[in-house]
Amino acid sequence: MATRYLWLYLVVSGMSVGSLTNLATGQVQPYGLVERVPNTSLLIDIENGLVPTTISASGLFSDVAAQTLAPGLIPYSVNSEFWSDGAYKTRYLALPGEAQIEFSRDGIWRFPDNSVLVKNFYVEFIKGDPVSRQIVETRFLVKVGATDAWRGLSYKWNDDASDAVLLPDREILPLFIEDPDAVDAFSEYRYFFPGPQDCTLCHTEAAGWVLGMRTAQLNGLRDYDGILDNQLRVLNHIGVFSDSIGEDYSEFPRWENPLDEIVPLPLRARSYLAVNCGHCHRPGGVDRANIDLRYDTPLAETNSVDWSPMLGRLDASGAKIINPGNAEKSTLLLRTLSLTSNRMPPVASSIVDQEGAALIRRWIDGLDASTLVASAPQHQLDSFALEQNYPNPFNAQTTIQYEVETEGPVDLTVYDPLGRLVRTLVQMKQQMPGRYTLRWDGRDDNGLAVASGLFFYRLRTDLRTETRKLLVVR
Repeated sequence: MATRYLWLYLVVSGMSVGSLTNLATGQVQPYGLVERVPNTSLLIDIENGLVPTTISASGLFSDVAAQTLAPGLIPYSVNSEFWSDGAYKTRYLALPGEAQIEFSRDGIWRFPDNSVLVKNFYVEFIKGDPVSRQIVETRFLVKVGATDAWRGLSYKWNDDASDAVLLPDREILPLFIEDPDAVDAFSEYRYFFPGPQDCTLCHTEAAGWVLGMRTAQLNGLRDYDGILDNQLRVLNHIGVFSDSIGEDYSEFPRWENPLDEIVPLPLRARSYLAVNCGHCHRPGGVDRANIDLRYDTPLAETNSVDWSPMLGRLDASGAKIINPGNAEKSTLLLRTLSLTSNRMPPVASSIVDQEGAALIRRWIDGLDASTLVASAPQHQLDSFALEQNYPNPFNAQTTIQYEVETEGPVDLTVYDPLGRLVRTLVQMKQQMPGRYTLRWDGRDDNGLAVASGLFFYRLRTDLRTETRKLLVVR
């Protein structure tokens, strides 16, 4: 096998560049980074109120005007990019001093207290011209001390890119882009700066807070100033991990680049859905939908193929969430194309990802319905169940699981002991046969926390009704 094709095979399979060079030439591949410099500049302690109000005061750059990175910050990139209205992004890791990460091959990495993940956003003010890129925002995701929680901070850069200020709330900035395909050769771009409350819409507890810095996203090549190296190999070499992970990552999980035409279409489509949707659409994620779009969930078990959408068909008669062979009647695609309240993702995006939508369209149109049906789990026609909530009693939130046996409208409501309606969790939504999971946060339909006491929750379909008790303890 020629060296060129051996290189291509190993890159696609996720093997390290070290393994590649040893096989091809017998020589040791140089590391992308030789050594680690302690981070003593970008140090944020949210618990003690040490939050910089400007980028110049943060310690991110040693020279803000030139955007020269401070020593001790480690660059990284991801295999599958989250859609951010076409913004170009750079990413960095800032660990306090020489603190280390507890690595997990398949799970969540454990970060030291006060770790900071940095993302810089650049906009092309001349469409298609990388030279026209200008920085508009810097985001920090900061681990809150010894807790498991993370908090997002958004900094808005001024017009001459000399500094950026911390925003107390979300903000929208209209930008005008030179675009030869637009009317009058200009298009308006409404850039969204997230507020503190917006960050946890994507960085969810169910997804482990941190989305980009995990094994499947970093198991791939990165260009370190002319040296191509696997990012896991680099981080391991410079001592970022508390225990060595070796240098063979061929069996480690890996998400593919959705835009890499060399990679099989199904893998690219699932990677795109995982990074753009899977942080919410997973067990323990959003309450209003039951689909599971994590990368490793078998397609037949995602609760999406031939399933009726809970939130409407978007004017496409007979649409399913995924309608195999018919993307135009698949709400999974239609929501990515919408710019109304039906849009997915629901926040921080006002531009359709045309390449991503084309990818999902091709994938759905190429799905074989008969194969998927044969591999899908078969639901018992007599399975109707409303399970006991857990935990019970509960304080902050509780999980309710139920199962329905036939397609049709489903209603799930909570009542007080006097029979008064407290909360409508599912209101006569059309659902396919199957098992569903949702959470109740102990609030009524007006958003107010209910008092301690006994409540009843009732599941109702056209055929059956079942009621159970639950207890709230404040």
